[in-house]
Amino acid sequence: MDDSFFDLNDEPEGVGGGVLESSMGGSASKVGATRTKQTNFSAYEDNVLCKSWLEISCDPVINTGQRRESFWIRVVNRYNSNCGRYPKRTQKSITNRWDHIKAEVSKFSGYMAEMIRSNPSGMSDADKSVAAAADFASVEKHNFTLMHCWKILKDEPKWMELKRKMDMLQNSGSRKDAPPNGHHILDLDAGNSAPSTSAPSSSSGKRPMGRDAAKAAKKKAASSEYVSKIHDLSVQKIELFKETEGERKARLDEIVTLEKVKVEEAREHRKMKLDIEREKLALERRRLDMEAEKKKEEAEKKEKEEDERILAINLDQCQPLQRMYYQALQEDIIQKLVASRCHGPGL
Repeated sequence: MDDSFFDLNDEPEGVGGGVLESSMGGSASKVGATRTKQTNFSAYEDNVLCKSWLEISCDPVINTGQRRESFWIRVVNRYNSNCGRYPKRTQKSITNRWDHIKAEVSKFSGYMAEMIRSNPSGMSDADKSVAAAADFASVEKHNFTLMHCWKILKDEPKWMELKRKMDMLQNSGSRKDAPPNGHHILDLDAGNSAPSTSAPSSSSGKRPMGRDAAKAAKKKAASSEYVSKIHDLSVQKIELFKETEGERKARLDEIVTLEKVKVEEAREHRKMKLDIEREKLALERRRLDMEAEKKKEEAEKKEKEEDERILAINLDQCQPLQRMYYQALQEDIIQKLVASRCHGPGL
């Protein structure tokens, strides 16, 4: 590649803001003297910056044949046209923020790659990202707050290509040309030339631990804890299973007992209903007998009163036909009365 061009991902050094800010209608000194401190980047602005960087760096027409100054001018213009209601940013602000995103996301990518290589059983992709973030916080002594940027950049071909380059660089053992943030950095601004050796604005300048040391520290801090947690979870699952089996057996025994009680209660209920029905039938029979007896008594009473009335008729005062009628009735009454008293046939 000609020295007059650079890879789109090359470190934005020396692009202080002279070109962009002259193009925006003011000198760098004038802007620096009059501008006020801008607010911190929000997650939305980080996403816009990452997407703008990807769109410009992956431009199929210009591709990598861009001068450094024009590349970052295009990134800044693309960002400011897509930032919406958020404030527009200067080139210096954007490049500084990109340096921070690049360093942090590169470190986290190393931890995530190690987590994927170890492939703990029973962990989903989301669980692995959480575990990688925990490893990041344990080693780097601060939380990883750019997960939204990592999700945008992680599957991009440019990222994967740079990751392979960084892996090759690490495997070659060239410590002098390695990025200053240790084996966890995948330099997003590294091109086909040697990686930039300037540290990001957020780095502390302290020599970071190498790949083997970082792996050993991470495994020492996490392996025993992870194995212990897995063991505790296994024991808890076994105890829970045993407890569940015991509870299930007790519940089944309780259900069987309840069913037996229900069957016995149903049997007793049926027996009680039958007894009640028998009593009802007996009471109804008694009632009918009493009604029949009452009717019989009433009929006998009426018959007796009628017999007495007939016997009390004076035949001498009756007409001849009436006399013959009532005389016959009186004779029948006398015979019936004699028969009921004598209890003998023919009498």
